[in-house]
Amino acid sequence: MTTPEPLPNNLGPTRLQQIYDSTATFYDSVVAQHQARAKELAIELLARQPGERFLEIGCGTAWALSRIVAASGAANAAGIDVSPGMLAVARDCLLSDAAIANPPLLVADARALPFANASFDCALTTYTLEVLPSDDIAAVLRDCVRVLRPGGRLVIVNLTEGEGADAAISDEWKRGYLADPEYYSGSRPLVLSPFMDAAGLTLQTRRYSGHGDSWPSEILLATR
Repeated sequence: MTTPEPLPNNLGPTRLQQIYDSTATFYDSVVAQHQARAKELAIELLARQPGERFLEIGCGTAWALSRIVAASGAANAAGIDVSPGMLAVARDCLLSDAAIANPPLLVADARALPFANASFDCALTTYTLEVLPSDDIAAVLRDCVRVLRPGGRLVIVNLTEGEGADAAISDEWKRGYLADPEYYSGSRPLVLSPFMDAAGLTLQTRRYSGHGDSWPSEILLATR
């Protein structure tokens, strides 16, 4: 079966930052219910242990980050996002949900992560890669490989091609996206395995989440 090519995306980092800054305060009220199940599965697959050096890339409002550090501790954990507006919401979330007053959050470009080689044992990125142009997806994954230690693990969640009855959902999404990419914040369904192979990641586990309120999503555990 041929892997479908991602739809084109011409939204650069500056426009994406503007979009997510403008939606940060109400983002979770609109999308959290559609993303929650896949993110929960991702947190399970990540299985971050206390003290492990952990990075969330595109941490957004810290929906996942707050749960991870509440369970495994804030030591050696960090989050980055291109949107200062999202990180402002994330700081409030980490304070209220995980009692972290000074969270290690950075405004950063995921294509060039501001960390040394082999800085992390594990990393997570959820619903981030599908908003990027294809060349940027490749660049982000390459830099994830760079900052992970040998044998380190990366968990990814992305919007994907719907399976079974969900195929109609992703087909409708793609039609809407082609008509107005900005309405969808640059987000379109991806099949990520070719990008992972090219970056030198080894896929260990793939799960699918969809049906009902959940967006068609793939949850991928890979190792460097």
